[in-house]
Amino acid sequence: MVTAWILALGRMLGLGSIAGIRPSLTLAVIGVVSYFDWGVATNATFSWLSHWLAIGTFVVLTILESTFDKISRFDRVQDRLIMPYRLVMGGVAGAATIPFGWQGVAAGAALGAAAAWFAQYTKRVSRPKSVPSPAVLPLIGALEDLAAFFGSVLTLAVPYFGYVSAAVPASVYWRVRSSRRSKYRKMRRPAGGGGRRDG
Repeated sequence: MVTAWILALGRMLGLGSIAGIRPSLTLAVIGVVSYFDWGVATNATFSWLSHWLAIGTFVVLTILESTFDKISRFDRVQDRLIMPYRLVMGGVAGAATIPFGWQGVAAGAALGAAAAWFAQYTKRVSRPKSVPSPAVLPLIGALEDLAAFFGSVLTLAVPYFGYVSAAVPASVYWRVRSSRRSKYRKMRRPAGGGGRRDG
């Protein structure tokens, strides 16, 4: 029972974190895997995810999300506009494959939504505000697409990988925060250093 919860927790955190970056892609992968019965099935509450209509809808939304995310200025606007969607889909992704009845669904929804918020926040603060070349943003977006796809597949196949998926945003956040602290310290030194006083 303890092992089952550890595996479930890995899926909650991993899929929730990935949904914070690419919510529709994450749910499309969950739906396809469940539809073809590739080892992981959705629970009764979210069985609709494996319906072909839901899968098709999420594929279309994935294309739209990915496209706008690669356009300068539109990426930040999209982040703000669909934040509620990311949180809800993070909750759905976190709870969709978790057993244990309503307790599992509630825990998965809460942790998935929290993980999605943190991943999306980290993505927003870590993305450069200006880029030296128009090709940079599409490249970043393409890497996020690939990471979200393979991360979802691996988390569903090996739930322990979900902990890795959740640890990546935490690592990026820590690096960005450390970099900013270091930058602010360097900015304060000239102001606080003062000049030499004579006699």
